[in-house]
Amino acid sequence: MRGVLLLLFVLSGGVAQAHEVLHTVERGRAIAVKAYFADGETLGYAEYQIFSPADSKIPYQKGRTDRAGYLSFVPDTPGKWRIQVHDSTGHGLDLQVDTAAATPPAHGGVASWTFVARPLLGAVLVAGIFFGLIAFYRRRGKGK
Repeated sequence: MRGVLLLLFVLSGGVAQAHEVLHTVERGRAIAVKAYFADGETLGYAEYQIFSPADSKIPYQKGRTDRAGYLSFVPDTPGKWRIQVHDSTGHGLDLQVDTAAATPPAHGGVASWTFVARPLLGAVLVAGIFFGLIAFYRRRGKGK
């Protein structure tokens, strides 16, 4: 009788659901992944590795999730990034995140142009005021 009850419990998924690891992915300039168990408990301080589509052998980034089970990274290459998260008991997940829709870091875009344009515009403005004052005082001196 005990064997039948144990078999029914295992087949009902009671054990599997307690250790099922789920995740959410938040996209923006950075990719954020939250790892948590089916019962809502997070995989806080779990070890993770992230592999770039450019090199699937050497980790692009390694670390631990934060207390809330989050990890994040800024992709430098579009494609499918592999993320592995495992806690100390061996539970975890292995997933792929497609970053084709993610915004790549600004290299030569609007952000880097304004970085150069603002100081240049300031220097031109200061030079214009300086030379304008010199011209004003020269004309004023000739009029006397």
